Amino acid sequence: METLDDHAEQIGSGPYASLAAELQKVANSMQKQAADTRRKFATEMLIDVPSCALSETMVKFVYDRRFMSKLVRKKALQLQKFNGHCGAIMGTAWKIEIADALLPYDERDMNTLEDVRNGIYTLLVARSGFLPQILNRLDRLGITPWMLCNKDLGGDEWIDNRWVGGGASAEDFLSHEPRMLRWILGYQGHAPWPTIRRFDEGQPAYERQLIKFADLKGGDDKRVNEACACKVCKGVRIPTIDCPMTTSEASECRSDASECGSEGGDEMVL
Repeated sequence: METLDDHAEQIGSGPYASLAAELQKVANSMQKQAADTRRKFATEMLIDVPSCALSETMVKFVYDRRFMSKLVRKKALQLQKFNGHCGAIMGTAWKIEIADALLPYDERDMNTLEDVRNGIYTLLVARSGFLPQILNRLDRLGITPWMLCNKDLGGDEWIDNRWVGGGASAEDFLSHEPRMLRWILGYQGHAPWPTIRRFDEGQPAYERQLIKFADLKGGDDKRVNEACACKVCKGVRIPTIDCPMTTSEASECRSDASECGSEGGDEMVL
C-alpha cells in the first residue's frame, strides 16, 4: 500500500500500474473459481436430483448447451460402474425425471407452453436420445402438436383466444432430432417416415416444408441425436431399458468431429 501511495500521482504507469494489474488478475481468478465451484455443485446436484433442474440456482446452467452436454456425459460415465441391467434402469429413471422437470406445464396458463418448448430444445441439444422421454411426457401432459407447434402447422400465436407464447420452433427441434417429425405431423410412433407426396395438392405446404427440413437434418436416423464420441464432444450414451448400452457400443457413434457439427475450441473437460 505504501508503494501505491508513493506512486499515486503516476496512475497508469510504473509500479502502480503493475500492482493494479496483479490485483485485477487475482480478482478475476477468484471470480472464475467461484463460477467453477457453482457449476460443479450444479452438476453434482442434477446428477443426483434431476428434479431440481428448474430451481433458481440451477436454471441458468441447464439452458447452457455445453453444461448439459457435460452433464449427460458425466451421468453416462457414472452408470458404467453398474452392470448393464441396473445401469439401464437407473438411466431410464434419470432421463424421465429430468425430462419431467424441464417440461413444466400448467393447463391453466398457456404461456407455460413456452417453457415446454425451451425444455424440449434443451434436452435435444444435449444429444442423449431424449426423444422417448419427451414424447411420453407430452402425452401425459395432454399436449398436442397443434398446441406446441401451431405456428409451424399453419396457425398463429393464439389458440382459443389465448396466446401460447414463444420459444423454440418445430425446425429448432428437427435440427437436433429430425425423428420428432412424426409426432409434429400427428403420425404414430412407428408409422412409415413421412414423405412429400408428388402431385398431391391436398398436402399442406407447411407439411412439405417440415418433411424437407427433417430430411436435410438426417431423416429417420436415431444416431442424429445420440451422443457424439468425437474428440471435441467426448459423448457417452446414457443406457436405458429400451436401449441398453453394451461395452462395444460405448465407443461407437461418430468419431469424426467434422460430422458431428461440434464447435471448435477446447475439448470438454469435466
